[in-house]
Amino acid sequence: MDGELYPVIPTWIAVIGVVATVLSPFLALGGVMLGAYLTRKSDRELDVWRHREETMRMVRWAVEQILEGTDAGTDAGVVTLRSLMRSELLQPEDYDLVAALTASVAIDRVGQAAYADIAESDTEVVEGDSAHG
Repeated sequence: MDGELYPVIPTWIAVIGVVATVLSPFLALGGVMLGAYLTRKSDRELDVWRHREETMRMVRWAVEQILEGTDAGTDAGVVTLRSLMRSELLQPEDYDLVAALTASVAIDRVGQAAYADIAESDTEVVEGDSAHG
């Protein structure tokens, strides 16, 4: 029993303990960073999806207004499509579809000359307040 009172921890176990103690905060930080990256990526994908859904809802409404045949509806639909083409809401990959649809529907309904006038006008779109729509 010469010095055998306290068991001696093998050196390799002590090294593993020190390494685990030093690395654990860095591993936790890496996990947090990975989680944040995946969350932001998911948020961007969701944002693109929401923009696309809103775009297609507006396109559908505008086409319905144009096809309804009333002068006010046709004008509102064409102005909506033209404004949408200049909007940040429209995704680059959807631009060609909306542009072709705008040209096709608008030219069929309002004629080539009227469409050219509408397409080149600097119409300012003003949003109303809750009392005036």
